[in-house]
Amino acid sequence: MAWSVVLSSASLGARGRYSLGRALAGFALLLGLIRVGWAEPIRVYPENPHYFAYRGTPLVLIASDQHYGAVIDRDFDFVKYLEYLAAQGMNVTRIYPGGMFESPDKWLPGNPLGPLPGRQVLPWERSDQPGANPALAEKGQPSFKFDLDRWNPAYFDRLRAFVRLAQQHDIIVEIAFFNGMYDVCWPLMALYHRNNIQNVGRYEASECGLFTTADQRNRDVIRYQKAYVAKIATELNEFDNVIFDLCDEPNLQGNPDGSVTTLTDEQVTPWLLEMKEAFLAAEAQLPKKHVLGQTVQSLSPDLSAEPWCDWLPTEYVGPASRAFERNYRVGKPLVNVESDYFGYGLSKPYTAVDVRLEGWWFILGGGAGFINLNGEFQRGQETGGTITQSEIIPQKRILKEFIEQFELTRLKRFSESVKAKGEVMVSAVAEPGRQYGVYLFHGGQDSGWGAHFVSRPGRYTDQVTLVGVPAGRYALGWVDPASGSVTAPETVRWEGGDLELTTPEYSVDVALRMVKLPD
Repeated sequence: MAWSVVLSSASLGARGRYSLGRALAGFALLLGLIRVGWAEPIRVYPENPHYFAYRGTPLVLIASDQHYGAVIDRDFDFVKYLEYLAAQGMNVTRIYPGGMFESPDKWLPGNPLGPLPGRQVLPWERSDQPGANPALAEKGQPSFKFDLDRWNPAYFDRLRAFVRLAQQHDIIVEIAFFNGMYDVCWPLMALYHRNNIQNVGRYEASECGLFTTADQRNRDVIRYQKAYVAKIATELNEFDNVIFDLCDEPNLQGNPDGSVTTLTDEQVTPWLLEMKEAFLAAEAQLPKKHVLGQTVQSLSPDLSAEPWCDWLPTEYVGPASRAFERNYRVGKPLVNVESDYFGYGLSKPYTAVDVRLEGWWFILGGGAGFINLNGEFQRGQETGGTITQSEIIPQKRILKEFIEQFELTRLKRFSESVKAKGEVMVSAVAEPGRQYGVYLFHGGQDSGWGAHFVSRPGRYTDQVTLVGVPAGRYALGWVDPASGSVTAPETVRWEGGDLELTTPEYSVDVALRMVKLPD
């Protein structure tokens, strides 16, 4: 649209010139608001609900991330961490805001979700009554119980500072209110009866799964869980860079013998619905509305069709595969919010190459985001370790830059319409007849339950067929996901139909970008 305005200065009096100045200032403000998407929170992209939109622009969320305790671990320097992410082009981070955390150094030393004794920063204020779990106090200090009817101002100052700094760097903060409970964690929780003066949560570690149910034995806890959800939603309402997730793996109960019991959907769903209502009721009284999601295909009821469930967190490659098969058709953003834990590995071996495979596979399969859980981000090591800095983060940036070359408005999952010979695995997105992104790799799911892919290096040249490509002239290039280099760029004139292509030789994985050129 082009506007042409011709005004004579002489024809405008002082009042006219003043009015014009005000009008131009207002127009400039209007353009500014349009440019940032009317300063509204991140939302589902209305033109293509498989993706998000933020500040008027569709986006895909990609990062390698700390283990969710950046706010609750007093010793984790989140300023250094967020500034590192921003400098590397990452645009998402995930936190658990205190409803569930872990025992000190669980899984890996320096794990921020397992703060050192007494270094936890939680939403509730301490009382003057001793007797709480000793792991909630620094060595040699009394462990005072929590007063669940009083909020901790220092915690909310830290939470808001974290989200504010992330917003300044255009980093989205994914907030998961809860996680299914482990027996070793429950005795540390503020909602456990020995740790609060209200004496709520009167069940022991062997029954910790009650925490995510509406069982009568958890009713006193639910009151405070709902208050916590509403308080977090209220405190963060002003921010545009937050998305919310009710509960990660709510069907999980960790047992004293190290096993996991799976609760039934019937046990968990009523509790989830109560938490959902607490969130929606809080936001109903507030000016901004944020997206809310619930895990699919991984130890959770499938609530993807519910109208309040705006986006769909999933995790690991096994559950994520099922999410593509069963939930993509619902038409909501799918985000892999938790990969296998790099540095620990729920299934071994687990290498930086395997980390690369799962991210490319998911995003090129139609995902709206991917978060690599990375144990090299630790308190005292907030910019990651050598492998993170030299391989994982640079390769995540290559992935992000690759997908951002596409116009997301009509981009959809295309994996079922790409055929490859042999044992190569394929994922793809496309706007047929206009743009195509294809990812091929050699590997397979780990020998366990599908925590991650295991690469199979070799010397490969594969034939791949794109089904039903309309006639036209196309530019294509093969991209090395490890380095970002482009191999064998060429232009193809196609008469229409199934298009067979041959990859250049590669060792583990390769990606194709193909776009239609003007006739």
